[in-house]
Amino acid sequence: MGLLVKLGLRRPMQWERPTVLDWLLDSPLQAIVHHLYLLILWLRGNPVRPPRNKPPIKIVFLSDTHESIVDDVPDGDLLIHCGDMANDGTAASIQKQVDWLASLPHQHKVVVCGNHDSWFDINARMEEDTLLHKTVDVKLIHYLERKSITLAFKGGRKLNLYGAPDIPECGGPEHAFQYTSQQNPWDGTIPWDTEILVTHTPPKHHLDLSLGCPHLLQELWRKKPKLHCFGHVHWGRGTQPIFWDETQRVYERVMSRPRRGLFYDMLPHRGWLDACRVLYHGVVSVLWHWFMLGGAANGSLMVNAAMQHGTSGKLTKKRPITVEI
Repeated sequence: MGLLVKLGLRRPMQWERPTVLDWLLDSPLQAIVHHLYLLILWLRGNPVRPPRNKPPIKIVFLSDTHESIVDDVPDGDLLIHCGDMANDGTAASIQKQVDWLASLPHQHKVVVCGNHDSWFDINARMEEDTLLHKTVDVKLIHYLERKSITLAFKGGRKLNLYGAPDIPECGGPEHAFQYTSQQNPWDGTIPWDTEILVTHTPPKHHLDLSLGCPHLLQELWRKKPKLHCFGHVHWGRGTQPIFWDETQRVYERVMSRPRRGLFYDMLPHRGWLDACRVLYHGVVSVLWHWFMLGGAANGSLMVNAAMQHGTSGKLTKKRPITVEI
């Protein structure tokens, strides 16, 4: 195993992107279904577009800046930071990031904290901050901690946002807002009128390297916000359309199955039936999308806005992700 990692054939940790050999040795079936699903999504396109008769709202996404300043932040109407502004979680580190965000020209700015932003969680706050009663001035930034807000934009448009910092357990007590796999902080918490959901954790099976939260995914199926943005898993950075249909449901079922390994995965089992269902429903959905709906479809968009270049500790050279809604 160590030799394969040194040769670059296997990833050194679960926070890295899986290599081809990782996919094959863990589950060839999931590898096939995962890449088939991405192809189906690409053929269907983006279901979230601005209305034709109203001005678009341009949203700029940041996450996991980890005390770094992003030089080239695009202009826009709404700036959202999905957490992990800091590394050490102290009030001083967070304040520097808040000051930088407050200096940007966007009309509205929204922030949730990440597991590294410990000051926001009194149970994880650094001892020096507690003893010295250190505070953070969030200025005119909207800090969302299990809270909703309605923002007004040009042309009389409004957006309902809900933000929450809760995250599956991923470190020691210095990490903020953690919960165990037996706990479910999401059940019934996201308001029904939420159009944009802001979290630090991804949902399971979407832009998450399989490190996301299954409870959050269940809640998303019930509420179906138009847009869900998050970070945390740096190598998951990107966008992904979501259609809340049978193709997605079966895909998630396949990806939830225990990984059987190369040999046992090639033997006939129920997972292969679900893989065939992904192909069938995927083909039907693409044909329906283009020949019956003319390329228009209802759905959502997920955005992993991580600005770190994987686990390198350095910022990516890519610009922040932007979306018009």
